[in-house]
Amino acid sequence: MIEWINEKYGTNFTEEELTNIKDFSLLWNIFENLVCGNHCNVNRLDQRLNPIEFQIADFQENFQYFKNRYTENGTTNGRFEHLNFRNGDRKEFVANVLLSNDNVTSDIVLALSIIVFRYRNNLFHGLKNFMQIDLQEENFRNANQVIKSILTHF
Repeated sequence: MIEWINEKYGTNFTEEELTNIKDFSLLWNIFENLVCGNHCNVNRLDQRLNPIEFQIADFQENFQYFKNRYTENGTTNGRFEHLNFRNGDRKEFVANVLLSNDNVTSDIVLALSIIVFRYRNNLFHGLKNFMQIDLQEENFRNANQVIKSILTHF
């Protein structure tokens, strides 16, 4: 498939560059089924995740990655805007969690799950530029780790 895409669209993807993105599709399917009952939205994420006592150590590396990616100089950056939050996605909540030094684990897990949800929507609805999707590899590696850490409780 990668050869066909490269030939058809003039890209130069490798299997390694796309592994985490392809894995995300399968992990998201499992996540949405088990965590969200096949209908994911931010309210459902909050309802299903909030009662669980997650361990911050399971999310710290990913939280630091997304914090570094989406904030600078005490504010959110342009990359944060490209998450394309919709009404109800709690953009201000996510921004506040990323910008604060508050270590409330349930808030961190919810904010990370909202970022992963935005990745899902942006990928599956074609908002991510497929010609440069290989540049998203590290984002999806971190998103996959967040999903796996949550799924250990389901």
